[in-house]
Amino acid sequence: MTRSLSCLPHLLPFAVASVLVACGGEEQDPGDGPGDDPSTSGCVRTISNAQTSTTAWAPGEERCSYEVTGVVEVRGALTIAPGTVVRFGPDAGLLVTATGSLNAVGTEAAPITFTGRTPTPGFWRGLAFKSNTPENALEHVVISYAGSEQSFCCDFFYGPGGRLEARASVVVGSNQGGTSQVRIAHTTVEKSGTQGLFAFNKARLPGFSRNLFRGNLGAPAIVSLSIAGALDGASIYSGNSPTQPEANGDNVVHLIAAPEADTATAQTLRKLDVPYGVSTGLPDTTVEYAGELTLEPGVRLQFEAESGLRITETGSLVARGTAEAPIVFTGRTETPGYWKGISILSMDPDNVLAHARVSHGGSDPFCCDYFTSTGDIRASISVGSGTGRGRLQLSDSLVSQGAGWGVFVFKNATFTQSANTYDGNTGTVGYEAPPFAP
Repeated sequence: MTRSLSCLPHLLPFAVASVLVACGGEEQDPGDGPGDDPSTSGCVRTISNAQTSTTAWAPGEERCSYEVTGVVEVRGALTIAPGTVVRFGPDAGLLVTATGSLNAVGTEAAPITFTGRTPTPGFWRGLAFKSNTPENALEHVVISYAGSEQSFCCDFFYGPGGRLEARASVVVGSNQGGTSQVRIAHTTVEKSGTQGLFAFNKARLPGFSRNLFRGNLGAPAIVSLSIAGALDGASIYSGNSPTQPEANGDNVVHLIAAPEADTATAQTLRKLDVPYGVSTGLPDTTVEYAGELTLEPGVRLQFEAESGLRITETGSLVARGTAEAPIVFTGRTETPGYWKGISILSMDPDNVLAHARVSHGGSDPFCCDYFTSTGDIRASISVGSGTGRGRLQLSDSLVSQGAGWGVFVFKNATFTQSANTYDGNTGTVGYEAPPFAP
């Protein structure tokens, strides 16, 4: 049964210049409207101009929804009430600028919905955050059919290996400098035409918890290595939700290089329900880290072709797996010599690989590791370099299927090992100089 609605726009605080009210439609049953969003009614407020002042969007007694056309900049404080439905036109989006904020906090019973006017993956652009206010929040929100091929103006990641356009349902960060942040919790990001989340450069994800990424055509998330520790193990990145499982097109969380100023951050990579993909889409990349990097048992890292991980002089790598949950380092394609390997340039006594599985490395040398008496060095694990020192403890681990040494130890490095297995490598453990007796 349907009934006519009469709109009363004066009940809600909206800027007249940017809000147009369309009335006279019919109320529909939940799920009947475009994108199967939960509340479709005949009252629509169209947003087309920048939001420059303190503003609130809410359904009100009229049960109005909102329709955004074009890219609308949020320059002031925008609050969206529980139960609000916001639909976007083709390639439309919300861009939260440095002076603005977007606070969209729904409830479990009344989530906030951001969706496309047409239920097609990639129909609209998404939500972009370039603001560093703690007011930015997406909580109990459903974001669907965003992630178009059109990125927000001038947003791209550029680092070792090349450039990636920042295209996703939710984009956090900027290449214009400055820090950006948003709290994302109890939020579903689904059916993106590209990625679910793209957080890069000086992005921050405080309070990231219990989110669901499903049915996105690309990866669930692309994040800088310096903020990957914000991702929680309780979120579902694989799309395998209990009620409506739907895998993403690339069920891997992509890790890209961090800004140099952020690489000294101490953090822990948690075990997720998908692997981490290091430098995915950016082959021949060495990702450097200068802080304390800890990996939980069960973490799985997959490296792009000819890419590798280097722990610099000020960093450390603590990777303690267990027999039941080893830590895995391998190539995106599991063929011998697919990726570069792990390089340790740090003398930190905490550097350890225990109950690890390192396979298919040794594609080519790390930069400057050829200044040795033995020529070019290819190894799945290298300790030190031709011009520097390093320290590593390796125990209860398998190093296999490498196109070079399993481990290579440079003359100024320290390497201790116990109960390891080497299988299918060109060599097992090589030394630039004979090791000192313990």
